[in-house]
This record gives sequence, structure tokens and C-alpha cells, in this order.
Amino acid sequence: MNLLQRRFYIYSGIFLVLLAVMFVVHLGTGFTGLSSGDIARILLGGGTPEERLTLFDFRMVRSVLAILIGAGLALSGLIFQTISRNELASPGLLGVNAGAGFAILLLVYFSDAAGASLWVQPIVATIGAGLAAIFIYRMSYEKGQNLATYRLVLMGISLTAGLHAVEMMLIVRLSQDKFSQVNTWIIGSIFGGTWAHAALLMMIVLVIALFFYVRQSDLDVLALSDETAIGLGVPLNRARFVYLMAAVALAASCVAIGGSIGFVGLLCPHIARRLVGVQHGRCIPMTLLIGALLVLSADWAARVVIAPDEMLLGIVIALIGAPYFLFVLARAKA
Repeated sequence: MNLLQRRFYIYSGIFLVLLAVMFVVHLGTGFTGLSSGDIARILLGGGTPEERLTLFDFRMVRSVLAILIGAGLALSGLIFQTISRNELASPGLLGVNAGAGFAILLLVYFSDAAGASLWVQPIVATIGAGLAAIFIYRMSYEKGQNLATYRLVLMGISLTAGLHAVEMMLIVRLSQDKFSQVNTWIIGSIFGGTWAHAALLMMIVLVIALFFYVRQSDLDVLALSDETAIGLGVPLNRARFVYLMAAVALAASCVAIGGSIGFVGLLCPHIARRLVGVQHGRCIPMTLLIGALLVLSADWAARVVIAPDEMLLGIVIALIGAPYFLFVLARAKA
């Protein structure tokens, strides 16, 4: 067992313990405090009906969604960075968040989304993210040539900027209620999710994460130069398209339920690579753990920093992510 493998097992154990502790702390946080003893009593079938309702239908579903959304966004960011060979790539940079946000804005602008089914916004957001990703890929691809990864990133930046400009034009025409609804979604919040959302998202995250883990060798090769990948027998364009669409589906599913949460897909792969190296067999599980812990911790902080009021999750993550991003840039410059 080499050094990186030992570090992987050590850090995996540490992050699993931290995640378990934070899960209990997150369950106990709210208007009515619950101690670890209260939580254990309720989980074992005790407690009043009000306590069981609070724990299972309000707090636990939110905790589970935070873990799944964090893990999904972090893993999608890792795949985007691998495909583009650009450590600044993320769902936000490649237009996934922008496409989903623009679709939600159109839904709210032209209809009464507040009275619609719980599934309408997630479905619309997923469609918007998918269309944005397909458009970026199509504009970056030239027949008979390998996909230009730098063009993929530039197209993502351009589309994101363009959609944000159109969003600003439409947002100023919204009513106060619709503006609040759109603003909450664009910043990011997991409040209001249901067990149905959690079950669907869990299936998506588990299936796609398993798919990427099984294909870890291909992902390791895609991180190398085009010439090396071709020499090792990897069909570059087809592989990049398949993995890109899988990462888009993963990110879109998370964004559809949690809103346009930024920085998770950018930061977590960076931290994972610094801890356990670049091989995807180690990096994928570590990225999942770090993403889950980051979003769960940030959602807990959002509930306690200005209690009894609550901050939006996206704001807390931005407050964490922006300084780290600047640190990475400063370190790279040095």
C-alpha cells in the first residue's frame, strides 16, 4: 500500500466520521432543539407525533437532500474538470446552472409556478440544463476533429454570460412574489424538498456515481493529452460526450431540486485531488464525501448564523467558496 492509498483510507474515515457527526447536529438544529438523546429516542420509535413529524418530514429529508446535492454537484464538477482538463470547470462555468436558472425564470415569468406541482420546477430545470449543455457541446464540436476542450469552456462562459443578461432584463419585470421565488432558486436553497425528491435524487446520484467509478480507467486516460488517450485506444469524442451528458444529468438533477448552488463543483474536486491524488478510483469517493460534508455543514450554518431567521444556502457556500477560489488562483500565480 503506497502513501496515497494510506492517505485515502485515513481521510475517508475522517470525513465519514465528520459527516455522521454533522448529520446528527443538522437533525438537532431548528426552532425546537433536539439533543442526540432525543433524536435516538425518536428514531427508535419514541417521541410525540409532533417530534416525529419534525424529525422525519422536515429535518431528515433536508439533511439527506443536502448530502445528495453536495455529493452530486461535487462529482459532476470533477468530471467536468477531467473532460475539459481545466481545473476551473464546474456546472456553473459550463452553462448547466445558467440553463436551469433561465428555464425556471421563463416558467415563473409566463405561468403561475407557485401553484404548480412540486415536480414542475425540477423537470423544467433539468430540461433547461440539458439543452444548454447540448448547445455548448454542439458549438464546440467540429466534424472530423477532436473536441476542443478550451472551446467547450469558452462557450460555457459565453452562454452563461448571455443567459444572465437576459435574466436581468426579465427579472426587473417580475412582481414582488415572483421575484422572491426566482431569487431564492437562483441563489440556492434546499428548503421545501420532499422524500419523493430525495428518493429520486438518491437513485440518480448512486447510479451515475457507480457508472463513473466503474469507468475510472477511462477518466484517468481522458485527463491525459489527446495523443496519449488516442494511443491507448479511447474514442475521445464519443467518450467525452457520454461522460459530459452523464455529468450534466447529475448536476441538473441536483440543481433542479436545490437551486443554482455555486462553488461546490469547483472546490471539492480541488480539495480531493490535494488530499488523495488525481486517480479517479480514489478521487471520486473522496469528492463525494467532501461535497456532502460541505453542503450539509453550510446548510447547518445557514440555519444558525442569523437564527431565528435563515440565510440562503447558496450565500453561505459562496462565502466559503470565494475566498478559497482566490487562494487557489493566488497559489497558482505564485
